[in-house]
Amino acid sequence: MFSYFITIANDDMVNVATPSIGVLFKPLLTIQGRIVVNGNITSVSAKNLLGEEFNAVIEYHSAPKLHQQMMLAPKQAVYRFNINIERTDLIDDAHFAVVAEVENQDGERDNLIIIEGVIQPVVLPKRALLVVGSPRSGTSALGKACRKALRSSAHGESHVVEGVNRMLTTADAFFQQSKTASISGNLVNAIPRTVIIAQQLTALRQIYRLYYGDEVLLDKTPGIPMLESLPLALMAWPHAKVIFCKRRAMENVQSRMIKFPKVAFEQHVKQWRQSFIAWRNSKQKINKLLKHNQWFIEVDQFDMATNTASVVTPISELLAFDKREKNVFEKQLSSDDRPEQTSVIQSRAKSIEDFGWTDAQIDIFKGICDKEMTLQHYSYDEQYYAHTTLRDTEQKA
Repeated sequence: MFSYFITIANDDMVNVATPSIGVLFKPLLTIQGRIVVNGNITSVSAKNLLGEEFNAVIEYHSAPKLHQQMMLAPKQAVYRFNINIERTDLIDDAHFAVVAEVENQDGERDNLIIIEGVIQPVVLPKRALLVVGSPRSGTSALGKACRKALRSSAHGESHVVEGVNRMLTTADAFFQQSKTASISGNLVNAIPRTVIIAQQLTALRQIYRLYYGDEVLLDKTPGIPMLESLPLALMAWPHAKVIFCKRRAMENVQSRMIKFPKVAFEQHVKQWRQSFIAWRNSKQKINKLLKHNQWFIEVDQFDMATNTASVVTPISELLAFDKREKNVFEKQLSSDDRPEQTSVIQSRAKSIEDFGWTDAQIDIFKGICDKEMTLQHYSYDEQYYAHTTLRDTEQKA
């Protein structure tokens, strides 16, 4: 099996229809898209890290109708391209750059990198699941239910992906931004970012395979750093599924205050909001990488606690549970065996005035959380959600 990722140097000029990350059953990658240039393309070739050409089937042609639709300037040209890169008997990572030679109106020629990427031979787990979310939002209970259903080996929390992501950030600072890296003639100047990313992905996969084997990878890591690291995780395991656990701000902040009493109230509130912002940003990036949004589901702790059946079906479908797995999952999620629980989960929500906070705290809370509360359809009263649904009405009957 093989995985790949591609990077685009200039999003304003290049648009790729092919997903930027994915899994291949043979080392053949087809990339389709379009490119806008100032001038005309005279040739397109695929090259390795040393700048040597290797075999690739490359087709490109001008698209005058698209030129009109995009309302481009007369000196600009738009081309559609179809690139087939195949590396038979691939053993090591195959790095490549697709380079176009562009001739401008003055007859000068320049090389333009359209795409850089890598195809990697990999051993991927049959199933990969990442359970994420704000702390105190049900990640532990959900992670344990999934672990039992899948019969997987997993630690209580991982934090490995975020650790590798930090390593990549540090590497970027040197390989991409340091004075040494800017000097032509240095090896560090010649190394594209794809090489560093590929090495980190290999290390990440090896760590999880060493501890969890080839059947199931289950990573439960709450917190903002993990949410920000999700794009890297999906690059490592493009077939992975993600469950984002969320919770209304009042209940989440109250639970945080009990669990972490030394942290200031305002900090708890800001972290609740920032968790949603980080999730939204990563979600947008991954949707763009995969070209679809079928890789995740969002689950609210209140629904897990008060109406378990409402979350069992969508999670079972996302993870392709068989009958036994679904039954085990539902039984565990419905039980009182809830790790990290700081208090008894109430079947009825409370109003913000019932949490015992001061008027000043409530003002701080609303000033920080109001916009996100609205986006998440949360209320400030005992209804929990801003709009009572038919299911809620039936629950009260």
